[in-house]
Amino acid sequence: MTSLSRETRQKQLVEWEAKLQKRLTLLGEKGLDAIRIAHDIGVRQLKSKVKESQARLQAIAAAEKLAAELAAMKAERLTKPKEEAPKAKKAAKPPAPAETKPTEKKKKA
Repeated sequence: MTSLSRETRQKQLVEWEAKLQKRLTLLGEKGLDAIRIAHDIGVRQLKSKVKESQARLQAIAAAEKLAAELAAMKAERLTKPKEEAPKAKKAAKPPAPAETKPTEKKKKA
């Protein structure tokens, strides 16, 4: 159930929370104590799904925030007048490569 849509993730979160509440009330009606309810596999799985959906919603919010900041920076950069770069001199020659010294080979004795 992976989705990048905020609305879809929020719907999934509501569904998981409703299923969790239904499971908790069912186990409570059966007369189980809090420790047994906490260790129930169904409850643990549903809590995991709720936690996963919440984390994904936070990630989506962070991505949207970053995209908004980048869009604002881009808009600001586009509204700012362009600075003119100084023109390079055409007559300037590139520097000559430095002369290397010949290396002496060691003689074998």
